[in-house]
Amino acid sequence: MDYLLGRNRDRDGAELLRGDADQTEALIDASQYAKRYTSGVLSFQEADIPEADKRAIMDSFERALLPGLDGDQYDCLWVEHRDKGRLELNFVVPNVELTSGKRLQPYYDRADRPRIDAWKTVTNSRYDLHDPNDPANQRALTYPSNLPRDRLQAQRQITDGLLALAERGEVTNRAEVVSTLEAAGFEVTRQTKTSISIADPEGGKPMRLRGKLYERDFTVGADLRAEIDRASREYRESRAERVREARERLAVSVERKREENQRRYPRPEPQLAAHRAQELDGRSHSRDSDVADRSGGPRGDDLVHRPPDQHHRAAERDDRAVEQAGWGHPANRLRRQPEAMREDPPRQSREESGGVRREWPIPDTGGY
Repeated sequence: MDYLLGRNRDRDGAELLRGDADQTEALIDASQYAKRYTSGVLSFQEADIPEADKRAIMDSFERALLPGLDGDQYDCLWVEHRDKGRLELNFVVPNVELTSGKRLQPYYDRADRPRIDAWKTVTNSRYDLHDPNDPANQRALTYPSNLPRDRLQAQRQITDGLLALAERGEVTNRAEVVSTLEAAGFEVTRQTKTSISIADPEGGKPMRLRGKLYERDFTVGADLRAEIDRASREYRESRAERVREARERLAVSVERKREENQRRYPRPEPQLAAHRAQELDGRSHSRDSDVADRSGGPRGDDLVHRPPDQHHRAAERDDRAVEQAGWGHPANRLRRQPEAMREDPPRQSREESGGVRREWPIPDTGGY
């Protein structure tokens, strides 16, 4: 929270867009789970976008991240940063489902990345935003934002030199990139599909060079710029098909995640809870007539029109619905039941009437 808003909530370029920072912080601090929150950032090349688009994008992202959950089931804080020359929408979600207290895991990379990547593709297209996947927008060198300045400058110099050689046709693939680096005195310590690592001449950790120039399948003709322009043109020409496929993937994966969330965090059936409230309210206001009915048999609607075994099965279903809503403890039932269920709750636990036994829970009010 200090990073997002500043230690004294005074960070320059930071603005709270949605949520309650104190509430989010309290939920995180109160959590007993090992991983107590999930955070991330939607980073835009644009310096700013219209406010209506920001709100729509935040809403859309929450639906993609947490489908099947209503707004009262999770807490999500949004903070805007614009101090880096671009727009950043930071989010924090405490890892707890609010109505049940169960652990909530908004994002698991292996399972959720395809869905969020599809959302990113659809969103960039819908709002005509800068597309980082376009080859024309890929930087020849990418680097972590927390690298020391001297290392960053060294990496930029290395990359600029390799690009100059590539434009002259002296470097045409990654094997030649590696041999050129080694000929210049650098020690290549590791090669992966997307990067090359070289030993730090100053003796620090190896420097990881990432970007199109360092990818395993990098090849280039006589002109590196022409190669990049060609790839970019082909990428843009296939935009409609790519967005259509992303939209389909998003719909399928959102539905799958929705079913999973609704299975893990079910809400009580409203009709059962409402029926239970109405039933108890009717009992509360007709106690005198119920007592008088002992000699003449039951006359209440719940007893006249419902067989005894059906009555108990319905009550058990209602109790299960109440427990699923977090009302399992009698004291919680009293606090969270509708007003009609609070009024003059019956104190007797059992009443015999015409051979039918009705059982009510006696609320543990703690003296209230």
